[in-house]
Amino acid sequence: MGNFFEDLVHQVMDITMEDNDQMALKAKFHKLKREVIDDVRDIFPQGQITPPTLGIKGLRVNLPPKNPNDRSGPDLPNSSTKSAIPEVMRIFSTYVQNELPTYLIYVPDKRLVGRNEVKQMFRKEVALITEEAIHSRLVDLRESCPTAEREDAIRDIVKDTLKFAVLSHRWLDTGEPTFSDILKSFRPYGYEKLVKFCEKANEFGCRLAWSDTCCINKDSSTELEEAIRSMFKWYRDAYVCIAYLADSTSVDDLHEDVWFTRGWTLQELLAPWRMKFYVRNWEPLTSNLNDKENLEVMGVLSRATRIPLDDLRHFQPGIRNVHEKMMWASTRTTTRIEDVAYSLIGIFDVSMMVAYGEGKRAFYRLMEAIILKCDQWQIFAWAGPSSSDSPAFPESPRGYRPLNPVDSNDALLPSTVWRGDRNIVMTKRGLQIQVFLVDLSQQEVTVYEKIDTDDVQTDAYSNYSAGVVDYWCYDTSGDGILQPEQEHLCVLLRPDPRNPYAGWHKVTTPNLVTIRTKSKLRRTLTSVWL
Repeated sequence: MGNFFEDLVHQVMDITMEDNDQMALKAKFHKLKREVIDDVRDIFPQGQITPPTLGIKGLRVNLPPKNPNDRSGPDLPNSSTKSAIPEVMRIFSTYVQNELPTYLIYVPDKRLVGRNEVKQMFRKEVALITEEAIHSRLVDLRESCPTAEREDAIRDIVKDTLKFAVLSHRWLDTGEPTFSDILKSFRPYGYEKLVKFCEKANEFGCRLAWSDTCCINKDSSTELEEAIRSMFKWYRDAYVCIAYLADSTSVDDLHEDVWFTRGWTLQELLAPWRMKFYVRNWEPLTSNLNDKENLEVMGVLSRATRIPLDDLRHFQPGIRNVHEKMMWASTRTTTRIEDVAYSLIGIFDVSMMVAYGEGKRAFYRLMEAIILKCDQWQIFAWAGPSSSDSPAFPESPRGYRPLNPVDSNDALLPSTVWRGDRNIVMTKRGLQIQVFLVDLSQQEVTVYEKIDTDDVQTDAYSNYSAGVVDYWCYDTSGDGILQPEQEHLCVLLRPDPRNPYAGWHKVTTPNLVTIRTKSKLRRTLTSVWL
């Protein structure tokens, strides 16, 4: 009966569907068939549900023998999920459903597998984890982390069992294999790169792999959003990130590779703990297993990206040093405007909805999410066009400009002293911030523009007021202080002549504006809404 039904389905498909649609549906049908067979085998290992001799309606299931070389779910001797440690299986299930990518490539046959199939493929192997193995791993973990617990050891073993590789690369203009291509076994021009990636993943002992071109179902908005918001974590959790720099041939020309100009590759460089670089024709860049341990390569990358060596090797996501991280992103481009913001979600460790079609507003929403957690005056170190949604924010990271190092004597100040407003908030009136207000027409300060690396004195802004954002606070009196001969960053402000009750408005400038004073100034801070 089962064969008759299968044959009938295939006949109907042949008559009513195009070849490509047939291939996709047949692939899903056979995948479902394999899953059902595996489930029935686990429940009824003898292939029999109800013996017909009892006179009760039932059926006998004759299951095909398993391939003894198939590692996806072998019938291992003396093993059964029934004898598995319950805590191990719970952690295994939680890890697969919550931390693995939605889809992965099964490296041996280069086909897509979902989370449920991954669970089926590896559950018998995970069931073999013993108490001895858990204890041994816990001892190892506590050498570097004395607070490690049993659950940490189990998760570590599970993660090793399901280790996967991720690919970082520059997309081709055409020919990259898509999610649909892999489902239909279609092989476009870029498929060879995927094959090479899988070969390298296999060399690292990874049976699972992930590539952004073909492991995201972009037809599902839910799955696309999950992928974008989780991508940094997936790169961090991967056993190895394999980076293919197709324009490079050696360390000497590494800095010229287009890979360093793309927006998404910034997080792909920072997130992984282990990276392996391959240059043209998939030649390894070094003999290292982890190129992040090669100081020569990291030095070249640091100079090419202006990212400090420590951040390249041990980057921690978050809103610390927002200005510096925005500077890293300021020279990179993305094909979709929204990806300028979406590619930075993981780097700043913030949460925001993904909505393609919103254009530059995506970066404004990113800045909103950052401001909720940020108290750093350096976030105002930008110039040029502002966001159409708020004059307080630039329209993209390209607006951020270099700052001079903070005065060396800052390090000698007590911890009770701080700089700038520590309670910046978004309100219905705009971004609320306390500034040290200076009337530039009074000539009590000298005004400079930062043009490239030079500070150029100017009187072009004498008709405005300066809202200094990096004043000093030495107590809770509500006063701010400008120290003599120190550079202070400011935003230019003007009152609205058509509405004197509206407050101050930020003036757009092509360069950063700073001021210096010859004598110490102290005055009450002013709240403004930008």
